[in-house]
Amino acid sequence: MPSSVTHSTSGFSLMEAVLASSLMALGLAASVRLSMVSLSANQAIQNLDRASALAQNLGECWGVQTPVCLQQFDSTSELPPLSNPTQTTWRLTWEVSDVLISGAPSGSLQELRIKITWPEGDQMAELVWVKRRASTPSWVGS
Repeated sequence: MPSSVTHSTSGFSLMEAVLASSLMALGLAASVRLSMVSLSANQAIQNLDRASALAQNLGECWGVQTPVCLQQFDSTSELPPLSNPTQTTWRLTWEVSDVLISGAPSGSLQELRIKITWPEGDQMAELVWVKRRASTPSWVGS
């Protein structure tokens, strides 16, 4: 009796291995891209947080009117570029202006507009922060 030979195949074919390898490469490339975008977004958020803190600090200094703060505002309308550990250069400028109110004397309401700019990739990012301060009316007394 002739013996029947059965062929059993096991394992992967070359085509299956190539397809699996290409899918894995595509997944790894997407993962690397996602990591790069995540790092970039994290840096942008940290820069925005620092810019906001700088603006708030300058705005609070304007509000308390201590001699040190007044000297800072009298010296110039711009702070020199500040640097930090990430080597981002911050440029702070501000402008104090009177807000006109009908029936009120000039200077009774002032507005501080702080603008902070910093490099973000190939462009310049900016944050504008506005704070208002009213003077004490003369009828309140000293």
